[in-house]
Amino acid sequence: MDVDFFNTLYNQIIHVDPNILREIELHGSRYNDTQVIIEVKEQELKKQALDKLHESYEENTITKQVFLERKAVRSRQIQKLEEELKDLRKVVLDEGDYPTVEQIYERVGQFRELWSVAVTSEEKNQALKKLLERIFYDWEGNRVELTVCYR
Repeated sequence: MDVDFFNTLYNQIIHVDPNILREIELHGSRYNDTQVIIEVKEQELKKQALDKLHESYEENTITKQVFLERKAVRSRQIQKLEEELKDLRKVVLDEGDYPTVEQIYERVGQFRELWSVAVTSEEKNQALKKLLERIFYDWEGNRVELTVCYR
């Protein structure tokens, strides 16, 4: 890797693409929306609890037949809500590691510091690995086009 490549890469990294920043902001919004949906589903799950139904049966305010019918309906609703919550929690776990805009700027600052003291290509590569997940580059003659994916 020559000096021109490293200079192009450095400039690409420190000037974060506004489209990437917009995507990160949208992702954060979706993540927050998912969290709210989880809270709503958890509240629904609490409302579907079978405790009140059991109490009604024990107090003889409903018949055994009505109790069994309502229990079957509520059990299906509870199972459905639990499955939805499981899926939503998985989404939150998967998306939880996605960086925020602030984290990107902080990491770019750290990268600049590391890069400024780096002397060898190996040191520059170490600085890159702390900031980037992947680098895609396309050589066109003497020109290189870079796309970076931040950690």
